Amino acid sequence: MANLTPYIPSSNKPWDKKRVIHFYRRLGMGGSPQQITQALNASDPGVFIENTLFGIKNRALPTPPVWANYTAQDYENSGDDDLVFTHRTELYDSVYADMINDGLRTKLFLFWHNHFVTQLDVYGCNRYLWNYYNLLNRHCLGNFKTFVEEMGKSPAMLVYLNGNQNEVGRPNENYARELMELFTMGENNGYTQFDVVEVARALTGWRCDQYQCNSVTFSNARFDKNNKTIFGKTGNWNYNDVHNLIFTDRKNEVAYYICYKLYTHFVYHEPDNEFISSLATLFINENWELLPVFRAMFRSDHFFDDALIGAQIKSPLECFIDLSRLSGITANNLTDRYNTFRYGSANLGMDLFNPINVAGWPGYRDWINENTLTQRWNYCREIVSTFTNTTNRESLRSLAIQLVGTEINNPDLITRRLTEHFIGRPLSDEHHETAVLYLKGDIPQNYFDDGTWNLNWNEAPFQVGNLLVFLSRLPEFQLM
Repeated sequence: MANLTPYIPSSNKPWDKKRVIHFYRRLGMGGSPQQITQALNASDPGVFIENTLFGIKNRALPTPPVWANYTAQDYENSGDDDLVFTHRTELYDSVYADMINDGLRTKLFLFWHNHFVTQLDVYGCNRYLWNYYNLLNRHCLGNFKTFVEEMGKSPAMLVYLNGNQNEVGRPNENYARELMELFTMGENNGYTQFDVVEVARALTGWRCDQYQCNSVTFSNARFDKNNKTIFGKTGNWNYNDVHNLIFTDRKNEVAYYICYKLYTHFVYHEPDNEFISSLATLFINENWELLPVFRAMFRSDHFFDDALIGAQIKSPLECFIDLSRLSGITANNLTDRYNTFRYGSANLGMDLFNPINVAGWPGYRDWINENTLTQRWNYCREIVSTFTNTTNRESLRSLAIQLVGTEINNPDLITRRLTEHFIGRPLSDEHHETAVLYLKGDIPQNYFDDGTWNLNWNEAPFQVGNLLVFLSRLPEFQLM
């Protein structure tokens, strides 16, 4: 059992590259070479982690596109039947650019996207898509109660879970049920079917029209003004009252459930009840602020346990973006792989903005089977091919030279350093020997024996790429 004791580097748990890569993979989408170097140079890891979290919270929000408030009429007036899809592609591309160039807040966006699930295929409005995306970014480290309150009135959620059909005399239970079951308290945890009906009545009146893509409004005429009984308390409860009741009368259920989800996603798939209970107490004491919870979780000694490093399975996007970020190549030079990110991850079961159902992607072992694993290998090979094109190959060579210093003619050391960088830990002797052979490629052995070959050879970037293709096929690379 673990508690929130802060991590202090020691001989048994040094602040080394393994733990730095672990930190960046769990909080973000992997670390860039520059980020990893900066983290290793931090004199106090706890302060570094705290500053990183504050940096995420204070980062400027994504810039609204020109179409952020487009209605259906605006698209119709444009005369361009493809403009809706052009604008969606612009947003997808901006998300991938953020993942590659930053990677930190985007991991939090993905987590909350898989918690407050909506499906673009259902609501179908770009304006609603932008509102939803902005909401996830704005509150990812903010106040959770405020987050929930705003999410329920977001147009994407109103359409997806039928809140805009919820009116007096005809309550729709969909959002009320998921508000308690998936978004705040957990399944069958402190509420009854009667509570679901009464909460639905209290949430009546909020409207939007997905076909017009218009703004959300409140219709007093559609609001149920009769008394409702929620958690045994009776009153003429409304939207705000529902949330106040959930976060007061069921605060323990909310705190544990959300901290359980945070722990099993960011720390380890098997829950540690003592650790989660400690986080839950902190969550309540901090009045539902998320930043203190993330701070305690990522600064804990438990988070850096050896047993937890490389113990989670990467999602398809985490696999692709981690590989890209570790290369150090900028997003502008990887744009020809954005379709791989989008359609490759969708083919592997992770269609961005379209989780499989309201419960979201299950994750962990569900990400990989015999079919999806071989597809992962193929998509990773496509990504590596971009690393070795005319634009990027010198960046890949520079990375390899940076990792080994002066020993640019030592294939064994080069392989070890690249393995440590891209996987985060050493390989078995057998796999390492094979990896060296992939690096050597078709270069005759005598050039390695006499020290003639080195990373400045014309072939070197392609040799490094060949090694990366091999590394990306190893089970270790699928873990984080």
